[in-house]
Amino acid sequence: MNAGHELDALTLAFPDRSFAVTGVDLDEAALRAARTRHPQASFEAHDVNTLPAALGHFDLILALSLLQSPGVTQDVLLATLRRQHLTSTGGLILGYPNARYRDGSLSYGARMRNYARPDLSLLAADVTNARRGLQKHGFKIFVTGKYEVLLTAIPTGACTPTHLEL
Repeated sequence: MNAGHELDALTLAFPDRSFAVTGVDLDEAALRAARTRHPQASFEAHDVNTLPAALGHFDLILALSLLQSPGVTQDVLLATLRRQHLTSTGGLILGYPNARYRDGSLSYGARMRNYARPDLSLLAADVTNARRGLQKHGFKIFVTGKYEVLLTAIPTGACTPTHLEL
C-alpha cells in the first residue's frame, strides 16, 4: 500500500465515483500513513504471500510496484489473487516501475547490479509473463504507461474502457 498514494489515482480517474477500498501492507507505519491519507478506506496488515481468504473478493485489484518485491513470486501471487480474491467480473491493474532499488536507492531505467547500462529485459519478462498467464485465464490485456508500465487485465466479455488514464 505504501502510504496509500495509489488510491489518489482512483480519485483522479473517477472524480464522481466512490469506492469501497481495502488496502493491504505488511508495514504498520505505511498502514498508519494510508489511514491518515484515506480515512474512508479500510487497511489491513497482511503478507501478500499469505492473504487470508476472509479478506474477500474485489472488483478491482490494484498492485503497483508490488510484483518485483523481494520474496514475491509473481505467478503464484497472481494465481492466488485471481482465484481467491477477484470477482468473476473483476479486473487487475498491475504496475511495473521502470526502475529498481539498487543498494537502497531507486535507479530509473531498470539498472541492475553488474549492468553498465539500463536493461529493460527483466521488466519486459515480468510484464510478458503476467500477460500470458492472465490471457490463459480469459483476460484481455492492455499494456500502457510511461514511468510505470501498467498492465490492465479485464475479463473477456467485459466492456473495453474507452479511456482510462491513471
